Amino acid sequence: MLSRKTGESLLIDDFQITVGWIRFNKVQLVVSGVGEMLPVQNILYMNETIKVSPDIEIGVIHIRDEKVRLGITAPPGTDFARL
Repeated sequence: MLSRKTGESLLIDDFQITVGWIRFNKVQLVVSGVGEMLPVQNILYMNETIKVSPDIEIGVIHIRDEKVRLGITAPPGTDFARL
């Protein structure tokens, strides 16, 4: 789990996940990848998840003020970086 604010990103393998905005009980996550993949915008509520790839899943664990806590499920050896 890790917390992010609006405009902050994280890099998981070849995917960049950016918090677009946080409003009350929902958050916009913008997922972009390498190459020709266009950014995909997802609006998630508490306890909802999205699959970034067949092996990587991101879920909204908690939303508080201007921070969202994300839970990440990924195989061992997956690279993570906060941007």
